[in-house]
Amino acid sequence: MDGRYFDYNATTPIDPAVAAAMMEHLSEYGNPSSTHRAGKTAKQSVRQARSHAADLLNCGQSELIFTSGGSESNNWAIKGWLSQWKGRRPHIITSSIEHPSVQEAIRYAMREWEASVTWLPVDGDGFLSAEAVAEALRPETKLISIMLANNELGTLQPIRDIARIARASGVFMHTDAVQAVGKINVDVQELGVDALSFSAHKFYGPKGIGGLYLKEGRALEPLVHGGGQESGLRSGTENVLALVGLGEACRLAREEMEETALRLDEFKRLLAAGLTALSPQIKQNGGRDASRTLAGTMNIQIPHIRGEALAAYLDHRFGIALSVGSACSSNREKKLSGVLKAIGLQDAEIQSSVRISMGKYTKRSDIVGFLEAMEQAMEHFCRLMPV
Repeated sequence: MDGRYFDYNATTPIDPAVAAAMMEHLSEYGNPSSTHRAGKTAKQSVRQARSHAADLLNCGQSELIFTSGGSESNNWAIKGWLSQWKGRRPHIITSSIEHPSVQEAIRYAMREWEASVTWLPVDGDGFLSAEAVAEALRPETKLISIMLANNELGTLQPIRDIARIARASGVFMHTDAVQAVGKINVDVQELGVDALSFSAHKFYGPKGIGGLYLKEGRALEPLVHGGGQESGLRSGTENVLALVGLGEACRLAREEMEETALRLDEFKRLLAAGLTALSPQIKQNGGRDASRTLAGTMNIQIPHIRGEALAAYLDHRFGIALSVGSACSSNREKKLSGVLKAIGLQDAEIQSSVRISMGKYTKRSDIVGFLEAMEQAMEHFCRLMPV
């Protein structure tokens, strides 16, 4: 794998074992809803994928609905639950650092269903307190949606504590776990949530496939009506090939993620020390507590150097890929990161920030190469600065 790739939070390479599993099923053309042999073979492949995903999340197979990925799962959890309170002004609690797919789904509920929203702030390290959630509760609160792991900072929120508060108040609790599943242990029984979103391409599976965990006994309004697939909740012929890839990615994640996380935690410390040695002005954005952040994620700011310019230089000169923020946000009109704004950074600080995200194919030599490239990049930009 390419050791110059430092944008794993945007997407991950497909694991060769995942690709091989998908290739084995390439000739599997049956429709899983058909009753003949070809259909039954395809249906068994879907069942196997569901089994692997359920094992990864520690949930029942009937509690999993496959979707096209994280954005659909987030939209469905929010709209599918709130639709029953159309016109009754439901109240929603969420955070100021959610993924755009959560933010926009909530804004839809505000426009179409007259929902009111409490956007809870995070502290300067990017963390939300469970106490703030408890204080925001109202009699009309119907939904709490808080992400488990932030895609820009890597901060982990106290979802277990928040879910306990939601449960005691009878409020539906959803978490966007797209950046967490496959990287850290995500056990829905321990978390106690009602719904949880995940996406295969964040943990070495194919793009365009993911899922929503929905706790037994909870019901959502279907987004897609039709043939009754996925227990009647999401109609449409299953993408068998992608599901095979998702299932294999889930199986591998159970085996590898603990070892990978330990290695990435070491690399993150090496990277932080190396960057500080390059320049004490380089500052890490967000929390540094290893127990409360993703091992492979680091967000830094380098004063007087534009993040976009740095990323472009590293890409053009060394073929190094990193990001200035969320890949989903960069598809829209360029604007400053809402996540970095939420932790109190000034515009100039945000403009000087980049995200570095590593994964299971990152090696120690890649960290050395990255630091060498950064040294040259900083020398390059220093020469361009006015005296």
